[in-house]
Amino acid sequence: MTAMSGRRDIRLWNSAAGQYAEHVNGTSDSFYRRLAPFLWQALGDVSGRSVLDLGCGHGWLGEQLRSAGAVVTGIDGSTALLERAAGAFPDITFVAHDLTAGLPRPLTQYHAVVAHMVLMDLPDLDQLVRDVRDSLTPQGSFTFSILHPSFFAQEPVDDGERYRKVTGYLRHEQRWITTFGGHQHYHRPLSWYVDLLVSNGFVVTGLHEPPTLPHHTRPESEWTDYERWFATIPTMLALTCRPAPASAV
Repeated sequence: MTAMSGRRDIRLWNSAAGQYAEHVNGTSDSFYRRLAPFLWQALGDVSGRSVLDLGCGHGWLGEQLRSAGAVVTGIDGSTALLERAAGAFPDITFVAHDLTAGLPRPLTQYHAVVAHMVLMDLPDLDQLVRDVRDSLTPQGSFTFSILHPSFFAQEPVDDGERYRKVTGYLRHEQRWITTFGGHQHYHRPLSWYVDLLVSNGFVVTGLHEPPTLPHHTRPESEWTDYERWFATIPTMLALTCRPAPASAV
């Protein structure tokens, strides 16, 4: 079932590639602006280091990593997105591979793996997380961002008091997301992600819940009252982790 789901999801992303690439257009994207301080603190100096951009899409984040001095490989299941990536960023190695099957064999060693807004769109993560752990150098890091399981897609309410109505949080659910022409989203609670990491030999070293930024980049002094409220509840989170010492596994 997972393999079928993975192939179906890849077809959807191939169909959505044009809309996605036009909408998510690089460092001005609000999700990247939320992630960037945490990501670069977690990565440190990447000069000369091998970095995997996991679920690289059309390659813009990989190019940020390459511009910072990293030797970058990008892996994604969508050939349509990878065609755009390869055309725009010829100095990065891009590989087409269904991530529900883990990483391509033979495994390559990386100093860091980054997965920005990817894992919640994959129906199965067990093999992938295991392979990421086995691909990292002993001092390597795995940093990823996902839509916040607690608050994303929970309806904002304004009935004299503004809040998000959270329901069904602990249930694992498959949800249809209409953006970019439509794709599947796989909801799991945060504890599930942490348990998955720990069971595969990771130690969590950082958690980031940034304010939800508007799509525009105007200064906060020019935000609407609604935008200021909206920012107080995170709709994205990021985690960074490292391989546990062998004695602790």
